[in-house]
Amino acid sequence: MILSTKLHIPQTRRDDLVERAAITELLNKGLKSKLTSVTAPGGYGKTTALSQWLQQSAIPSVWISLGPQDNDLIEFWSYTIAAVNSKNPQFAETVTPYLPSLKSGAFEPFISAMIRELDGYSDELIMIWDDYHAIDLAPIHASVAYFLAYLPAHIHLYVTSRAELPFPTARLQTTGQMVKITIQELRFQLAEGIRYFQDCMGLSLSGEMIATLVDRTEGWISGLYLAAISLQRSGNYSDFIRAFSGGHRNISDYLFQEVFSLQPSEIQSFLLETSIVDRMNGPLCETVTGQANCQELLEMLEQYNLFIVSLDDQREWYRYHHLFSEFLRRLFRQRYAGQSKELHVKAAHWLVEHGFLEEAVEQLFMDGHYYEASALIEKHLQNLHAKRGVLYRWLRELPESCFTGKPGIQFLYVKVMVETNELELAQANLRLMEDKLSEPEWKPYAGTVHFLSAAVSFYRRDYRRANEYFEIFDRHTPEGSYVQMIEANSFSMYFDTLLSFFNDLHDAERFFYKWIKVWEGRDNYPYVGFFYNTYSLLLYEWNRLDEAEVYAERVLKSTCMQPYALILLSATVNAARISQAKGNSAKAFDLLEGIEPKIHSVDKTMFMRRIEAEKAYLSLANGSFDERWLQTCGIKHTDTIPPGPIKEYLILASALMEHGEVDEALQLLEQLYRLADKADRTWDKVKVTILQSMAFYQAGDRSNAVIKLEAALQLAEPGKYIRSFVDEGAKMAELLREYIQQRQINANRKSASMLYARELLLLMWGHMNETASSGALITKQESKILRMIDMGLSNKQIAEHLQIATETVKSHLKSMYRKLDASSREQALRQGKELELL
Repeated sequence: MILSTKLHIPQTRRDDLVERAAITELLNKGLKSKLTSVTAPGGYGKTTALSQWLQQSAIPSVWISLGPQDNDLIEFWSYTIAAVNSKNPQFAETVTPYLPSLKSGAFEPFISAMIRELDGYSDELIMIWDDYHAIDLAPIHASVAYFLAYLPAHIHLYVTSRAELPFPTARLQTTGQMVKITIQELRFQLAEGIRYFQDCMGLSLSGEMIATLVDRTEGWISGLYLAAISLQRSGNYSDFIRAFSGGHRNISDYLFQEVFSLQPSEIQSFLLETSIVDRMNGPLCETVTGQANCQELLEMLEQYNLFIVSLDDQREWYRYHHLFSEFLRRLFRQRYAGQSKELHVKAAHWLVEHGFLEEAVEQLFMDGHYYEASALIEKHLQNLHAKRGVLYRWLRELPESCFTGKPGIQFLYVKVMVETNELELAQANLRLMEDKLSEPEWKPYAGTVHFLSAAVSFYRRDYRRANEYFEIFDRHTPEGSYVQMIEANSFSMYFDTLLSFFNDLHDAERFFYKWIKVWEGRDNYPYVGFFYNTYSLLLYEWNRLDEAEVYAERVLKSTCMQPYALILLSATVNAARISQAKGNSAKAFDLLEGIEPKIHSVDKTMFMRRIEAEKAYLSLANGSFDERWLQTCGIKHTDTIPPGPIKEYLILASALMEHGEVDEALQLLEQLYRLADKADRTWDKVKVTILQSMAFYQAGDRSNAVIKLEAALQLAEPGKYIRSFVDEGAKMAELLREYIQQRQINANRKSASMLYARELLLLMWGHMNETASSGALITKQESKILRMIDMGLSNKQIAEHLQIATETVKSHLKSMYRKLDASSREQALRQGKELELL
């Protein structure tokens, strides 16, 4: 939920402000730079300076107020999208589809999409992130650095923070692309102090008195402001200023207490009790305080300028000045130690009821109400699954005691670890759970613990242990567990297929077939859909198309699997590719079109993007590629690709080759190969290496094309990959033919099995349509024999391949020689090439 108050530019009263020409000049200088940082401790007027400057600027601007709850990649960038969208209504529609990719921590595709849209924005734009010090999540800092590296020149980012910016800025500084405004520039000088006290605050102080205050506060604006408020209520300026001394913390405590102590007891109680929330409105304050006139009190506090900031134009939501809030909270903990728990719980309940779940949890984390926070998290697990970053932070902060009696939270914690590929940590947590299974309260959850242990073992490629854990899980929980389907309706997997975890596809066949047979007869057991899809893809790779289609259709016809977008999409893609392989491209496209209205997920835009990528793949296979996909796919060859799914990038590489951008395709494929090799995923390496061979072949570099093809064959032969080669079509057949001819000449070279290469080529020839001349001149069997001759096979080898007698081969040869007017193999091959029979 986007809170509009976080996008509201804080209002300033011009009659209360000092015109600051030097600050204005620096801020204006930022309009010629990418980044302007405004860094200083609290109370130095960072927000006010920017707000005041924007009121004078004619350039469109957007504002994002940041808080601790924004320590989540999706949350952080969602607010930035919403802010920019207020100036460019098409922005969110174009960029939001890339947001779900941030769940895995992969920010490059999303940032790239943002940059493209901002680059197309015709006007200058000022973008302000206020209070960036509230952000401490490293992936956000990394994404910001990437964002700044490619930020268009007409977009100007201003960042306020109490601390130095945590992302790299040295390059921006050395290239003149950054303006730094620090405490030195922000602090009031004497002349500004005089104008402030005399003109803005209406205090008849001498220049010497003001100089003392400016000196003792070191130009700290909030200190001066607080001093002015106290002086307005003081009857003796000289005594007040004489007693005014000490460091910043002492000064703030003294001044805050001076102001606070002058308020009526009703206002004091209200201030303390409402200080526990980051932002407030009338109804929330009424819940916390039990008073009925809270809206009136808020408006009164604003009227008297008592450290309260309006967050919207309707005067509905407010917050206290940060330093005032900190003071109030310290005093609250001192005075209301026994009541704090009750008030925090009241606030949390109101926030939950009104849809502010994250703020409710954050509320309970204040002052360490971890048990209540863990109970709230457990109660709303289903709604919190998508908040991976903030959820992970909460789970890490919870003391171990809060997990006691809450297996649901622990299971989710482990699931988050698995999804972020922290397998060692997940396994360690599961072992601790296994040790508790003898305890009565844990026995009902034994099945789920073993299921998660099976999953972690599988991802760690310990298939023996995975089988053992699945067997124990199945004995304890034959009806399955809800944990199996967590995230099955979201776009959260960090791999394309479970086959990626097998370097031997025969091991994969044994594993998946075993568990399909165990689970396939069960009613309402959607988890088996993952295994159906994986097994279908494996059968497809082995060119067992009819069998592969059976398992894909099982998913598509299953009512219990329909709600799960991840399962449904995989089955549809499998079915579409099978239809394409069988020559029915129209059905393949219909399948992809038909699934779109069936996808019901918060990540629907990501699923739609995958579907469009599959359509692009089919159009490439059919020779009808629409180049517009290259502009709309949201990825490009220059992306820094994070570890994870690469299927869309493989399609992008093929599309770039089709578009004639072979060098760009090779650049992309090299990066993909490094990722696949680092993860030791043979499945991905086979597919990448095949495309590398095709790219070199298209570029006319036949030497490297043959080298890459040989590497692909060596990787693929143990697993007997077929469709990965066959689906590349006629050009792959040409390359295989050239590879076989070269290896026949250089027979001593250690190479991939010639038999495997020949089998692939024969299979491809069998799938390719016969030309009109071959149909009219020689028979299909004679055409196969002619191609085998071209491969260098003897009569005996041809007979073995075709499973016919050697004499029968000789009979076919005589018939073919007669038709081609040839008397030898060499003449037959020469004639066959001239007639385009080969």
